[in-house]
Amino acid sequence: MICAGLLFGDTSQDTSHIQSNGANPPEPFPSLKTPKGADPSSKQFLQCNAIFESRKAEINNQLQVLQERALTLQNLQEQTQSLLDQRNAKVAKREEALEARLKEFEAKQKAFKDLQAQKEKDLKKLVAQNEELLKEIKEASSSKVATTYAKMKDSKAAPILQDMPIDQAATILSKLEAKDMGKILAKMDPQKAANLTEMLQKGPPFKAPPPPPPPPKPKDEDE
Repeated sequence: MICAGLLFGDTSQDTSHIQSNGANPPEPFPSLKTPKGADPSSKQFLQCNAIFESRKAEINNQLQVLQERALTLQNLQEQTQSLLDQRNAKVAKREEALEARLKEFEAKQKAFKDLQAQKEKDLKKLVAQNEELLKEIKEASSSKVATTYAKMKDSKAAPILQDMPIDQAATILSKLEAKDMGKILAKMDPQKAANLTEMLQKGPPFKAPPPPPPPPKPKDEDE
C-alpha cells in the first residue's frame, strides 16, 4: 500500500503529460527485471526497494544541502555576534575614556576654582594689610606734621593752614591739642576758621565741600 502510494503520487503529472503527447509512458522509477513466472509480490518488492533507494539518495542530498545551509547560517550568526561584541567593546572603551576625561576636566576645573578663590582671598588680605599700613603711614605723617605745627608759632602756622585745602587743614588741626588749635584758629580768617571748626566738630574723615557753581554768564546787550 505505501509503495503504491509513493509510486502513483510521484508520477501522476509525468504520465498525464506523456499521455497528452500520445506517447507510451516510461517507467516512473527504476525497476529490476524479474524472470518470467516470478511471483508478482517479489516483483513489487523489488520495485519498492528501488524506489526507496532512489528516494534515500535524494533525501540524503537534500539533507546535506540543509546541513550546509544551517552551517553557513550558524557561521554568519557567529560572525555577526563577533562583530557586535567587538563594536560593543569599542563603544564601552570609548565611553570609559570619555568618562575618565570628563572626571579629569572636572577635577582640573575644581582645582582652578579653588586656586582662584584662594588667590582672591590672599589678594583681599594683602589689600587690607596695605590699607592698614597706608593708614598707619598717614597717621604717622599727620602726627609728625601736627607736631611740627605745634612747635611753630600760631602767627606763622595760621597763614599756612589758611591757604591749605580745608580737609588737609582740618586733619592737621585735629592732631593738635585744644589750646594750640584755638591759638591758630584765632589768627586765621574768621570765615575759614568757622568752616574748620564746623568740620572738626563732625570728626574724621574730613572731606572738602564741593566747589560752588560758577556764576551765570552775563547776557549780551544785543539780546
